Amino acid sequence: MTRIAKNSVFLWKIKKNAYICITIWEEDLTKSSFLFLDMDKLTQLKEVIEKEINTYFEHSDLFLVDIKVLTNGKVEIFADGKTNITIDECAKISKHIHHFLEENNLMSDNLSLDVSSPGMDEPLKVAPQFQKQLHKKVDVVLKNGLKITGELIAADEEKILVKETIIIKKAETIEEHTFSFDEIKSVKKHFNFKL
Repeated sequence: MTRIAKNSVFLWKIKKNAYICITIWEEDLTKSSFLFLDMDKLTQLKEVIEKEINTYFEHSDLFLVDIKVLTNGKVEIFADGKTNITIDECAKISKHIHHFLEENNLMSDNLSLDVSSPGMDEPLKVAPQFQKQLHKKVDVVLKNGLKITGELIAADEEKILVKETIIIKKAETIEEHTFSFDEIKSVKKHFNFKL
């Protein structure tokens, strides 16, 4: 009898739906458990959660940054606010979404829910994040590999304006750069750890 390693993972695609089968085999091959997740259902679940969160945030200073629905049943929700989001706010969002999913029969035993801020070193993704970083230093990495650090002066749906200060031999030059989002690979908050 052929032994299969524990936690073997099999992936195959059927038509335009990708199905994932995670098989956990016991050493003696007498027990196994299967989990089938339809990628279209994951996308639908993400859209339903996104719509509910945006409705929940309508009359607050909070905003949605991202939602990740992973194939292992984990849902990660990243939110922020005009001022930094608190742990209590994350807990309230989590309870609200958990209750919403249960009410709509979307909560299952293998679904877990995590709500947090996006993290300090994560790229800016949505307009309110850019507005929150106005007049603060950011690191811009372009798709062509160029990296610029400067003050974020303006941001809209299509482009950003960054003021870069260049110091060469104690001479200071200021250049303003306008980048469309098509040119940008990432924009992150700048951290200067020099003492």
